[in-house]
Amino acid sequence: MSLHRLLGLHAAVPDPTALAAFYSELGLAGDPAGGFTGTDGGASVTLDEGPFRRLDSVTVGCADGADLDAIAGRLTDGGAGVERRDGAVSVVDPASRVRFEVRVAEPFGPQPPPDPIVPNAPGAVVRADRRAPAVFGKPRPPRRLGHLVIGSPDLPATVSLLTCGLGFKVSDTVPGVIAFLRCSTDHHNVAVVDSPVPLLQHYSWECDDVDHVGHTATALYRADTDRHTWGMGRHFAGSNFYWYLRDPSGSFLELYADLDQILDDEAWEATGRTAFTLEHVANAWGPNLPLEFVVPSDLGELQRAWAALP
Repeated sequence: MSLHRLLGLHAAVPDPTALAAFYSELGLAGDPAGGFTGTDGGASVTLDEGPFRRLDSVTVGCADGADLDAIAGRLTDGGAGVERRDGAVSVVDPASRVRFEVRVAEPFGPQPPPDPIVPNAPGAVVRADRRAPAVFGKPRPPRRLGHLVIGSPDLPATVSLLTCGLGFKVSDTVPGVIAFLRCSTDHHNVAVVDSPVPLLQHYSWECDDVDHVGHTATALYRADTDRHTWGMGRHFAGSNFYWYLRDPSGSFLELYADLDQILDDEAWEATGRTAFTLEHVANAWGPNLPLEFVVPSDLGELQRAWAALP
């Protein structure tokens, strides 16, 4: 794969100051212009002020100039309007209105693994006469921005641009509903979901484990119970634990752990990828999917805002 990692996203929101304060509460480092990142660095979120919430751009990294030439050639052959500048190729997806940029970038360095914790289990007592260390845990920042989900009014067209043009790979699909795409070994870095208007449906930050997710999400939830949206649960697609909260702009922020890793494409297709069944579309276990996760509470506002644009 010539693509090797997610570099970041840029969003416009009506109140960047409120969103920046939320990120500070989450423990992210940075600022709106330079970008917010987790403790491991990596992909960042940058912000601008705009009349309504929208995802402006997504940037991914590739290995070298030959990769950029190949991507530009595929996009041009497909009829897309390509922009070239030193070390980067970009294209605007007409359906999602998102600018996708590919830049030559160094691979993301290896993440330091967390300390291993082996739990007690039936017939396997590894922690005798002591409480689990996790009960003494505190909320802490997530490790890195791992993926985002983009709402597109033309799901097949956006997926085609990302796969046939930019070189993303398909990890899983629910036909007509959502496609999970990767530009790294993560199960997905960008997913595209069917939507009546373009939007940033959610974006996700990696944590060490389920307790890291729980401690950090609980702190945000207890500070403002209206932030809670969906979780705790475990997804079927990607297999990860999740907890979703609503950020001040109206997008959903996911804290996750234990995401599937695809190191061998053929092995994933042969033994990893599994057909979805109806009960697994949302999750393997956990609360029912809330309606606002499918139909955002500000959908009418977004529809009017997009209709007013040229």
